Amino acid sequence: MVLFAIGLFVLTPDLSWVGDMPAIVGTGARVFAQQSDTGKQEEGKKKPDKKEPFGIHRLTHDTHLQELGAVSPDGQSMLVVARKNNTAPNIYIMELKGYHAMKQVTNLAAGAANPVWSPAGDSIAFDGVDQTTAFAQINLVNLAAAQARQLTNNNFTNKTPVFSADGKRLFYTTDESPLPDAAFGIWHVASIATTGKSKGEYFTDDETSSVLPKVSPDGKTVLLVKVSESGRHSLWEYGLEGKPHKDLTGDRLARIHSYVINPAGGSIVIWGQEQPERQEDIYILDLKSGGLTPLPDPDLPKRNPAVSPDGKLIAFIGPAGEGNFLFLYDSTTGDIEQLSKKGDNSFTPVFTSNQTILFGSDREAENEGDFNDVYMADLTSRMNSKKK
Repeated sequence: MVLFAIGLFVLTPDLSWVGDMPAIVGTGARVFAQQSDTGKQEEGKKKPDKKEPFGIHRLTHDTHLQELGAVSPDGQSMLVVARKNNTAPNIYIMELKGYHAMKQVTNLAAGAANPVWSPAGDSIAFDGVDQTTAFAQINLVNLAAAQARQLTNNNFTNKTPVFSADGKRLFYTTDESPLPDAAFGIWHVASIATTGKSKGEYFTDDETSSVLPKVSPDGKTVLLVKVSESGRHSLWEYGLEGKPHKDLTGDRLARIHSYVINPAGGSIVIWGQEQPERQEDIYILDLKSGGLTPLPDPDLPKRNPAVSPDGKLIAFIGPAGEGNFLFLYDSTTGDIEQLSKKGDNSFTPVFTSNQTILFGSDREAENEGDFNDVYMADLTSRMNSKKK
């Protein structure tokens, strides 16, 4: 049993790809190769412009932040993955009014990751490893009862849970195969009931990997990423019964690292690559036409997209100089603007409104390796004129 612990202080790892297999990597780590030691300037080289276009405010102190998660269905709080005193990463709930106290949700010895809200906002699902398990298992926290229940219990890795629209089932990724002679490292999507003591059921049974399930906004279909025999990735739409309906991207992408459903914009925002050896980019998949369009500025690597509630803005992380920073794409103008310019590392942006982006950063760390905190970019407070 995992009990709540209240903390006054204020990982989720994402799926990266090795060959055909997704591997967990920390999203709070540096995500683009750096060119040289921070702070060293070549003689005669112009110092970078540190003036930021919008006000950026520090919200927390010494959070040991690993990643920001989703905003709750009622818009009042946010999931956070953080460490305390160099312990394993665990899950906290941060209230968005005041951004002060955080409530600890999990206390797993080896850590918790990939938290998601139930549709009603009364439960949280996540994957984690405790003292009794060697592999990540799917867990469910009932917030009213203040305790967690482990749903899966096997010698396989189970991760990235998502709720069905009615909250009665969880879809997740597992390397337990329904095929008797399956090759090692093949991933499948499975599902399990959120009540009772039922076992997981296979949702896909292909001979190649399928990962990263998400439920469509209308709750009638499931999206997932499939890996072809050639190793290329494609985004598929499945029925709730587990039958494939439509290949949404075909063979246009070699890698799909993650995707964000944008119902307001009638699109899906995909973080991927057209070829394995090419840099990461962000693409907009138009659900009506099927067109797949990369964001402007092809020379800028892009990752970790977040979409505003009105579907018009995309925040993402990209490299600049010797660090990784927050950028903003405005679909109404077609422009990309760098929002953060301080520190070495920014990560996991999340919109809390159309005018507010929360993100993690080490921008006020005094020494390299100091802990990350939560910052807010206020898009209503432009500080400097936009460069033309």
